[in-house]
Amino acid sequence: MGVSVFITATDTDAGKTFVTASLARAFAETDIKTCTLKPVCCGCASGQMNPDIKTLLLAQGMEDAQKDAINLYDFKAFAAPAQAAEEEDRLVEPEKLVEWCAARTVGTDIALIEGVGGLMVPLTEDFLVSDWLETMPDCAVVLVVRARLGGINHALLTLKHLQLMGRDPAWVVFNDADGLGHAMLARHAVAIAPFLSACTQQLFLPHIPKADYAPSQLLISFVDDIQMRMKHLNKC
Repeated sequence: MGVSVFITATDTDAGKTFVTASLARAFAETDIKTCTLKPVCCGCASGQMNPDIKTLLLAQGMEDAQKDAINLYDFKAFAAPAQAAEEEDRLVEPEKLVEWCAARTVGTDIALIEGVGGLMVPLTEDFLVSDWLETMPDCAVVLVVRARLGGINHALLTLKHLQLMGRDPAWVVFNDADGLGHAMLARHAVAIAPFLSACTQQLFLPHIPKADYAPSQLLISFVDDIQMRMKHLNKC
């Protein structure tokens, strides 16, 4: 029995794709059968592939022609999926999305599923990213927090919503995407720690300029923790 991990964040550009790609590369160094998906994405320059899709393809050693294996909905507009889809006279179909993800993860040990934006982003007029997560009750949650001014507020709001859903994150990743330094990471960790459950693991990603993924050694504990979860599930 495999393990699914849903990567969400406090906001757009918080570092979901960076973290997801880093994990994909880290698992590629093991014998764990992993698939990494970006089912819904928005925003790309004219004639170009969405950069998040491109990054995740590269992280898995896949070619551009294999895009459909990791992505279902790809909209051009830099907008929420519901709005971007409307601009193209298209719709995100929740049932199709859920079934597509389930089909892609069959036979894998680890499925990394990257969300789009934050939890409250509308995929349709009445179906949010959080509703999508609700359809995957056994999926562990990674919350990526961009450590910057305003980041603590965004993190606590997101944590509150996850807790109301009964979905405490298994991991919170504090990401110094802006290069503000260790002090900013520490301030976020101190402020957020009282609101985390005992089972939530905190991870820290320092600023890594001119790199498209984190060195795998930074994610060893992450990989080990997921492997432990796999062993536990396989005993049940």
